[in-house]
Amino acid sequence: MPWNEPGNNNGNKDPWGNRNKQDGPPDLDEIFKKIGGFFGGGKRGGTGTSKSGGSILAGILVILGLLWSVAGIYTVNEAESGVILRFGKYHTTVGPGLGWRLWGIDRIYKVNTNELLQARVDGRMLTKDINIVDVEIGLQYRIIDPEDYLFNLGAPKQALLQASESALRQVLGDNNVDAVLTSEKERIRSQLEQELVQILDNYKSGIKIETVTLERALPPQQVNDAFEEVNRAEQDAKREVQDAQAYSNRELPLAEAEAEKIRQQASAYKTEVLAKARGEVARFEKLLPQYTAAPEVTRQRLYIETLEEVMSRTTKVMVDVEGGNNMMYIPLDKLMNKRVEGSQK
Repeated sequence: MPWNEPGNNNGNKDPWGNRNKQDGPPDLDEIFKKIGGFFGGGKRGGTGTSKSGGSILAGILVILGLLWSVAGIYTVNEAESGVILRFGKYHTTVGPGLGWRLWGIDRIYKVNTNELLQARVDGRMLTKDINIVDVEIGLQYRIIDPEDYLFNLGAPKQALLQASESALRQVLGDNNVDAVLTSEKERIRSQLEQELVQILDNYKSGIKIETVTLERALPPQQVNDAFEEVNRAEQDAKREVQDAQAYSNRELPLAEAEAEKIRQQASAYKTEVLAKARGEVARFEKLLPQYTAAPEVTRQRLYIETLEEVMSRTTKVMVDVEGGNNMMYIPLDKLMNKRVEGSQK
């Protein structure tokens, strides 16, 4: 019930120094005296009031100090690094764990240095031979230096995208459209990665590029059909080259073996002919003294021996009819064949 209602044992006095309501608002000095009495053990008088006020102030300062100390405690996760700024200026970099900073003076920024981040960059670029290509690349990167990442680049992610576009324009501007679209995509991807790493190192970005992938490289839609036809022709050419190489691998060993066989036969024939020629030379060298002694007789004998050798290899016999102009021909080969056929019957 209200303090001034009838029946109230407070005697119509409020809780602030037992003053009547009509006497006005409570005196602040009296309020501080009561609070000082609570902290100072109930002392009264001027000296007690002064000591009580000092105790209150000390207690407040202690509480504020405790709160300020607790507020300065921070935690850095296992995969993070913490960058502490003091009065807005870089102070130190801390590792994972529990730490303390000057609350209100120091600020801490936590950066995940183990996470594999991803980004994509696409655009319409101009090649060396003045052709337009629509390109999209994928990036995977990590933050390896939190201080450089936070303070050397105003907007790190935006700076990464701009550096990627710059590297992409530089690389595509040094290559023809055929290389970009068909045959040399891997070389261009590697060249693009090297260019981007160099740009980020020059900026001291604190970023490490893990991989760069060439996700898409296509001509504009208006000329896409023509480039697809070129691509199919390139694939057909590669297939024909592969077929030709397979045919070469299959036929070349056979041809080499046949050539080696012919060389061996030729060598054997050469050896045989040379040996035969040397034998003939030796034989004629032996006949030379005889020919010198009796040329006519030797010539006649050589003629007869030659005829015997020749006629021994033929099945035809010619007989000179003495005293006539006709020559009788006896086909012994046919006669032999008829005799064989008659015996079989």
